[in-house]
Parts: sequence; C-alpha cells; structure tokens
Amino acid sequence: MTGNVTNDNGWAEQNASRVRQIFGKLRYTDADTTLSLSAGGADNDLHGTQTIPRSFLGNPKQPYTYPDQNLNSAGYVTLSGEHYFSDNVELSGNAYYRHFRNSNVSSNTNPNFGSIDDDGDVDTTQATNEKSVVSTDSFGASLQLTLLGKLGGMQNQFVAGVSADIANSRYTQSSQDAVFTASRATVGIGDFTQETAAKTHNGNYGIYLQDTLSLTKQWTLTLAGRYNWAEATIGDSSGLQPQLDGHHTFSRFNPAVGINWNPTSAFTAYATYNEGMRSPTAIELACADPAAPCSLPNDFVSDPPLQPVISKTFEIGARGRIGQTTSWSAAVYRTTLDNDIEFIASNGAASNRGFFQNVGRTRRQGFELSGRSQLGPLAVTASYNYIDATYRTAWTENSASNSSADANGNINVKPGDHLPGIPANTVKLQLDYAATAKWRVGANLTWRGGIYAQGDENNQDVNGKIAGYFLIDLDTSYQVTKQLQVFASVSNLLDKRYASFGSLGENFFNGPNHTFDGGNPSNEQFVGPGAPRGFWVGLRYAWK
Repeated sequence: MTGNVTNDNGWAEQNASRVRQIFGKLRYTDADTTLSLSAGGADNDLHGTQTIPRSFLGNPKQPYTYPDQNLNSAGYVTLSGEHYFSDNVELSGNAYYRHFRNSNVSSNTNPNFGSIDDDGDVDTTQATNEKSVVSTDSFGASLQLTLLGKLGGMQNQFVAGVSADIANSRYTQSSQDAVFTASRATVGIGDFTQETAAKTHNGNYGIYLQDTLSLTKQWTLTLAGRYNWAEATIGDSSGLQPQLDGHHTFSRFNPAVGINWNPTSAFTAYATYNEGMRSPTAIELACADPAAPCSLPNDFVSDPPLQPVISKTFEIGARGRIGQTTSWSAAVYRTTLDNDIEFIASNGAASNRGFFQNVGRTRRQGFELSGRSQLGPLAVTASYNYIDATYRTAWTENSASNSSADANGNINVKPGDHLPGIPANTVKLQLDYAATAKWRVGANLTWRGGIYAQGDENNQDVNGKIAGYFLIDLDTSYQVTKQLQVFASVSNLLDKRYASFGSLGENFFNGPNHTFDGGNPSNEQFVGPGAPRGFWVGLRYAWK
C-alpha cells in the first residue's frame, strides 16, 4: 500500500494545489494461478492552469484571470488474474470499475463586450464565471486465451481475446455574469444560470486474434486483427435542449503484421504495420458545431456528426546490446491519421470555448535513438527524438487572433503546415552516479525545440514559434537504513524562463497595470510559463 499527500502553495499567484492519493494491492499466487486485487483513489484541488499573454511576462507569476479551479476525485478497483491449465494453455483476464468527478470553476472574458444587438443595446458584461460538474462511472472487462504449440512443425503462439469498456457520464454547466477587479479577479453579478444538463453513454467492444509463428530460429512472423465496435449516446437531461439527443455507432476491422529477425541474443531487428480506429467520444460529438462553441469539457449544445479517426502506422527498428554494459535501440516510423479530430478554440486563449472538428489527414513521422551504458559507478542514458508532424489536407480555420487571418478571421491551412504543440527535436541525457553503496547522485538534462501555438495551424502568425528550452535537474539520495531514505532535488537548476505550450488569443487587459480595457483588445500569443528553480528535501520510509 502506498499513499501521497501534497500541499503546494504554487510558484505562481493563484496557483496553489492539494493532492491526496492512495493505492493498495493484494496478490495471491500458487503453482498455476495468480489473482490480483488493486484499488486506489484520489482527491485533488488544482488552481491556475491558464496561459498568459506575452505582455505579462515581465511578471510570469501573475494570472490572466481568476478563479480557475479544478476539484478532481477518483476511485477505482481492478481484479485481474491468470490461470495455466497446462504449460501450453493460459487463460487471463481482468475486470474494473472507476468513478471520476470533476468540479470546475473558471473565469472568462466576454468576447462580445461592446457589441450592439438589433435593439441598439450595448453589451457591457465584462466577464463570465463558468461552473461545471462532470461525473463518470466506467467499468469493463477483458478475457484472453493463449495457446502454445506447433503449426506446420514450427513453434507457434496463438492469442484470442475479447474486451468491453463502458462509461456513463453526467454533465451540468451554469454561467454567471461578472466584472473584473483591478487584479483581474471576477466578481459575480446575480445568480448562476444553468445552461446545460446532459448525460452520455460510451461503449467500446472488441474481439481480437493474434498468431506468432517462428519461421526459423531467427525469424518470427506475427499476424493480428481486431474488430472494434463503438457506440456513443448523448441525451438532454434538462428537457430544454433536445438538439443534444443523438446516437452514433462506429465499427472497423484493424489488421496488424510484424516480422522479427533475431540472429543473435544481442541483436533484434523488426518491421511492423498496424491500423487502428478511435471513435469520437460523446463529448466530441456533442461539441462539434462551429456555430455553437462549447465551454469544455462540460457545455454541450448540439449533436453534429464526426468521423472516426483511422490510424495507419509503419515502423522499422532495431535494438541490441554491446557487451554486458551497453544497450541501444533505433526506430523509424510514420503514422497517418485520417479524419483527425482537433479542438478549435472559437475565441482564442482568452476563452475556453470552442468546438471539435475533423481536419482531414495528418501525419507524424520521424525516428528515435536511445542508449544506456554502465561505466563503473556511472550510468549514462541518452535519447534523441525527431518528429515531423504535419497536416496533409487543406482546411480552413477561424483564428481571428492570427496575424495572417483574413477579414472574416479565417486562416487557410495547407498540406505541409506543422501541427502546433509538437516539437521537432527532443534530446534527453540522464546521469546516475553511485558514489557509495548507499549514496547516489543524478542529473537530468532536457533540450526541446520550438513549437507553434494553438491557433497558428498555418504557421504564419507574426509571433512565430514558441522558443525551445534547455533544462537541468539534479537529484541525490542517501539510504540511511533499508527502510529509510533521505533525498533532495533541484529542478530548473539554471532558473531558465521558458514556456512549454501556447495559443493565440485576444488580450482584454491593456489598461494601466494590466487592468480591463474591453474596448481595446489586442491579439497576442499566450504562453504557459514553466516553473522557476525549485528545491525539495524529504524522507522516504518503506514499512516491511
């Protein structure tokens, strides 16, 4: 059994968090049977997950608006087991139940501030407070049979299985008009008004077969296939939004093939091809109307169709050992997604409203290199990842905060434009030095390349990429006894200022000291600043 309790005031303003986690596991084993029962839970309170405009970076600790709170609670139990009827026949399976609840309060600017309606009335509402509750109960089970034997005189492993995963969710969302204080906190005006009450049902069912045949002592061929059937049902619980009601089904057979070459125990080469299907979730289906953007993950308004995402992946790679102390791996891959689904923000980073949309074909291709070597007391692990993530279909997006947008706020995304949020290059180096049998010292170095911001899907916004960054983290530990360990760590040793993600949006706070000035919003790149240098010291104790 293990537990975790964390109280953190946060490195930024309005950024406190509270984490409570617990996990336990029981296991029974005899000669033929293994049974495991595990359970866990969490009760967490998180504040301040927003991006801020670049013009705020003189003080990266300040929030854009607040409150911004997520209360997350979860509980789960899983039973798994396996039984050998003989050395060549195994039956395994699992069953689970999970409960998850999210309660969210967020503050948003009013993108329609200053607009005039048909009666000549001016919208003077500065902000809204959004309150939502999402509650999900999910359960499922799987059963798998494994047979070992010979086929045509060759060693063979045959696997057959079935699985079912079901989730039922309930959503409520309400909104309240608000005004901003000088510190950009929202003060509510009047009561909250319920805008959405919905329930959803998701079911995913599968049956799969896999056969692995040892053609020779060095060559192995694997053929596999899985048939997936998925359903999503959305229902209006309030009686006021019948347009929410809908039922969708998706199905597909997904094949896979792979071949392995293992000429020695120190070298393996492989090539694989596989296909997959991800059906749209109920939340995506309920929020896919550009004319009626949602406040996610909770504000549903309509039920337009979305197509399932189909993936096709090729991968070629090799791995091996050099002597007894060095291991390595290398892989080249290409994944193409047809009917990829993206969340399109309708008002940029200043609001959490938007909708889901099929954006045609996207492609992620690249290569990965990694290695580990033990040099006496020093262990060195290094990796390099390159990924070229691009759109392969032309499409049009409304992104009015993009400097290249036309008079209607639209941008044209063309094949070859890079997907936002995905760095082309990532390098990691880990050093672990055993100074003594009880004392170790470690270092982690990370370099990540620049990324495009959400809303800059055409890669033409004047702000360009969000810069890459280089971080150094250090850690050390001393084993006082078999049960007691003392540890210390430093994150972001060089105290670098960096951003790990971003999006384009309108900044409504251009008044003195970044106060509200709704009549003069400016288009900016919003970024998520990374944490500054931090120090930790602590004790770990393991009970027997």
